[in-house]
Amino acid sequence: MEGNNANANDAIMLDKDGYVSETNATNIFLVKKGRVLTPHADYCLPGITRATIMELVVKEKFELVERRISLSEFHAADEEHGHNKNRNMALIKTGTWPSFVQPA
Repeated sequence: MEGNNANANDAIMLDKDGYVSETNATNIFLVKKGRVLTPHADYCLPGITRATIMELVVKEKFELVERRISLSEFHAADEEHGHNKNRNMALIKTGTWPSFVQPA
């Protein structure tokens, strides 16, 4: 609702308990202290792009953590990214993202 009121193109969606789940158009990944975090797929689309990003993170030996993420933790992350098959990667908050997931 806040995203609509602000005329935003995309907005962070929360699950029924108030944790970050995805945006209205992308899966969310964030980087905090060198670890890549993403919400469980309980309340987001567990699509092919999400699975591919997760596989690449593990393949490149980054620590991948799939768990609940509070909105305050999301805002305190070093970096935030949204991914989907049409958008490739949407940088939400600037930082150094592993080069293997940078858009071409």
